[in-house]
Amino acid sequence: MKNKKNRQNIIITLFLVWTFLLTSLPIQAQNIPPTEELSLGSSVFVFRVSTKSAQKKNVVRENPGKIRTKTQLAASAKKIRTQYNTLAKVVKRRQRVKPVAEEELNIARANPKDAAIALTGAGQYYLEKNDLDKSIYFYRGAADLDKTNQDATLGLSDALAAKGDDLLGNEKTDEAEKFYKEALTFNDKNSFAYAGLGEVYDILDKNTDAIASYTKALELDKDLTEIYSPLGILYFYQDNLAKADEFLSKALAADKDNAETQYFLGLIRSKQTRYQDALAAFKKSLTLDAASAETHYALGETYEKINKYEKINKSDEAIAEYNEAIKLNPKYVEAFFALGVAQYNKENYKDAAAAYEKVVKLQNTNGEAHANLGDTYRLLGDLGKAEGEYRLATYFIKDDAELFSKFGYVQGAQKKWESSIKALKTANSLSPNVIDYTNLGWAYYNWAQEDIQANRQAEGKAKTLLSKEALLQAVALNKNFAPAFLNLGVALSDLGEYKDSIEALKSAVELRGDWVFALNELGRAYYELKDYDKAIVQFKKALEKDKNFDKGYYNLGEAQVRGGYINDARKTLEKLKSMKSVFYAKSLEGAILTAKKK
Repeated sequence: MKNKKNRQNIIITLFLVWTFLLTSLPIQAQNIPPTEELSLGSSVFVFRVSTKSAQKKNVVRENPGKIRTKTQLAASAKKIRTQYNTLAKVVKRRQRVKPVAEEELNIARANPKDAAIALTGAGQYYLEKNDLDKSIYFYRGAADLDKTNQDATLGLSDALAAKGDDLLGNEKTDEAEKFYKEALTFNDKNSFAYAGLGEVYDILDKNTDAIASYTKALELDKDLTEIYSPLGILYFYQDNLAKADEFLSKALAADKDNAETQYFLGLIRSKQTRYQDALAAFKKSLTLDAASAETHYALGETYEKINKYEKINKSDEAIAEYNEAIKLNPKYVEAFFALGVAQYNKENYKDAAAAYEKVVKLQNTNGEAHANLGDTYRLLGDLGKAEGEYRLATYFIKDDAELFSKFGYVQGAQKKWESSIKALKTANSLSPNVIDYTNLGWAYYNWAQEDIQANRQAEGKAKTLLSKEALLQAVALNKNFAPAFLNLGVALSDLGEYKDSIEALKSAVELRGDWVFALNELGRAYYELKDYDKAIVQFKKALEKDKNFDKGYYNLGEAQVRGGYINDARKTLEKLKSMKSVFYAKSLEGAILTAKKK
């Protein structure tokens, strides 16, 4: 057989295979990874998690925070106010005086009580005209003249609450709060003022106070059904699904054509794992408001959950909804991220990269997006870009062993071994396990090959010893992890420790009987010990597993020649020729001719 350098070039082939699948099982269950879970070179690298396993969306989007805009909140307040005014015309909520315009007032000689009645009429007049400042002015004057005038104080309370509503509609939240609170000092049973305060607290993220205010409004006025929806939404934010469901269902019973209510009910159904019901709610919401980017996004998420949990393929539908959300909101980071995940999981890596590139452009501090983009570039074969994205990801994510492991891999794949080992050591320090020690052995071994090829034998041997040290730690951690034994066997062979190499490789073969790579290495170790018969047995086993393994036929032929089985070697040569494996055929033919001359 050829020398060690020739062995590296011929038997094992020093190129890396980038597109293999990897396992997603934990180490304890990952006893015998299939070949495609590995990146093969002169030894093997093992990924912690499958390269093609499903990526995940941001955790934030699985449990969305507040997504109602101030405009939506103000619109909700307006609906409550409209309903209140409508009800006020039907139900007698307070004694009303005759409205009087300012120019009709004649209170110069009136006593305080009569003057207060007149001013109350003016307050009522301007309240009906929605001239709130004048209404408040006249009502306040009436209340000051006669504190026993209930019509004045109740009217003033209504006018102040209406002013609060007006300010809230103009997003002047703090001022609105003051008017609502003052309204309650004149009438502590003003349901609309409580409802307005609920909206204010909702905007200020004071959920508990908002719920209390809305609840009080409903206690005072059960006909204010417009409160059901915002109250249900607040309970949703508090993750009280039972209460949220109760009030949103009531809201829909009162008005089934409310897009926002349908949307939040869809979110609840999704959390309840009632995905088909969620789908129906989101679709209904979109018939009422097709321009809602959030609803399209939520619909896309629901399709993905149906895909995952109900095993109904809705990936294309999910992607279509994410794209629609992005059309409506070109800066929708979460939608771009979700689109990237969906495209990645369908193995549409170019489209996934385009989506993730948009995320990191809009939100450069998103470590998860950088990491996912790194995965995508790696599978596209652009290791330089993958390295750059992994590096950026490590600035923001310091505790992800898998990230550092992949970072080490792409650097090693580009022969940046020193930085590769640094990253792999970081992965190992975060979560020491058999995989990381195996990968350290991989990096040290391949770095050693560069020294050996450059005739730096001492440096190469030193690194091979470091590889051996890491791999011994790996097999000590897990006696059932075939890649560790394989890498150890390869390193021991290069150190000339063939007997120990055979034991390590036999363990790899016992764990993974159909692993052609390991069988071939075991044959090579027997060959180096001049035990040609056992070498022949292992090479034949490798060929039983892979009948197109031309390197295996060459190795078999070499062993047959060395063992004196020239006729068998000729048959092996004919097989290589039939495979049109010119290089190996010529090499074996040369070995046969040399043996005949001897």
